[in-house]
Amino acid sequence: MDLLNRHDAGETVEWGDEKWEVTLKVELNQTFTPAIRETLSLSASAIETYLDCPLKYRFRQVDKIPESPSRPQLTFGTIIHRVLDRFHVADGALSAERIVVLLNEEWRPAEFEYSEREKKLKSQAVEMLTRYAERISTAPPNVLETELSFSFDLDDVRISGKIDRIDDTECGKEVVDYKTSKRSTPAKKSIQLSVYSLYLQQCEDGKLSGIPDKATLYFLRDKEQPKHSHSFSENELELTKEKIADVAKRIRGGKFEPSVGFHCDWCDYKTLACPSWES
Repeated sequence: MDLLNRHDAGETVEWGDEKWEVTLKVELNQTFTPAIRETLSLSASAIETYLDCPLKYRFRQVDKIPESPSRPQLTFGTIIHRVLDRFHVADGALSAERIVVLLNEEWRPAEFEYSEREKKLKSQAVEMLTRYAERISTAPPNVLETELSFSFDLDDVRISGKIDRIDDTECGKEVVDYKTSKRSTPAKKSIQLSVYSLYLQQCEDGKLSGIPDKATLYFLRDKEQPKHSHSFSENELELTKEKIADVAKRIRGGKFEPSVGFHCDWCDYKTLACPSWES
């Protein structure tokens, strides 16, 4: 220890030929290079999954345990998104008749396990999309982008995703995310919308760059008030960055504890591998 203290003080040290002295001399003469941390890739949905339940994130993203192949609600949502993407092409008629035609073209009965469920979901799709088209036709949006894929870095975390729609409005840009879920949630609490806003904040595309003036969740099943909107401030986006950094830190640290909540109701891992639901 005395040799080490003298070395650190800048004194000339006479090293002996003991094994520990030889090893220490070699190590002290080496230049320390900190390890470069690998980039961690996350999406808004992966971040939300971790915040809901770290163990579910591990099962899905790390262990790659497959979920149920029959997930009618996910199939339903995918079809609806495809229809709305096609509905908003340039010069396309924003009519109820056209959106139903697009739905019929995209609908695949064989993708649903039970015919009765398929018929019920198809009926729901016709109802919600017809209502959507009627609302949109009264005030057609000026659509800048649909299904916009993006990727950007926050330090050593790469965030990627896809924005359903970006509009140019009288007040500025608006990002829109379609929801087919029955349960509505506040836009202010949406990780997806805050991540989209972060992307546009640093985006270099002139027509898109800058924090959007409005970020909207559009709940297609809601007959009364489908649009839930929020304008994210710079301070709120900084808090989102901190939340993402904390999630990344915990993932790298192997923190994957289970968390019980309403999200368990539709979790495939609930009865498969989750210790919180072991009988």
